[in-house]
Amino acid sequence: MNLTDRLLQLDVNKVTEKPTEEFEIKRLSELAGEKILFKCQALNGETYADIQRKAIDISKKGNIRDMKIFEMQLMTCVEGIIEPNLKDKKLLEHYGVPTPKELVKKMLLPGEIADLHNVINELSGYETDDEEEDIKN
Repeated sequence: MNLTDRLLQLDVNKVTEKPTEEFEIKRLSELAGEKILFKCQALNGETYADIQRKAIDISKKGNIRDMKIFEMQLMTCVEGIIEPNLKDKKLLEHYGVPTPKELVKKMLLPGEIADLHNVINELSGYETDDEEEDIKN
């Protein structure tokens, strides 16, 4: 059987379903006295490219002037976290912020944001540095 035949046998719904994963924010779990799990989902290519485009400052000559890493991590979290709903008005009001991006910055520490960013990247099909090192060894 050739590759095309094997691909035709796959369930299209399962192939196109975005992978998800729950990630515990231990600091918040300790504060709440129970597990606080953020549910993350893979990003599609257009969303991922849009986030990168907004986070990279390119000169008129096409040179990269600045990479706003934290901005990229924030926007990846805003787009990739599906639970809690970061756009929920009650949540935004409770934390006194106008936008989901501000909510992420207020609710989470920079390392927690980076961890969630990494989870979403992995779900989206990107390898982490740790995985690359394992492959090399």
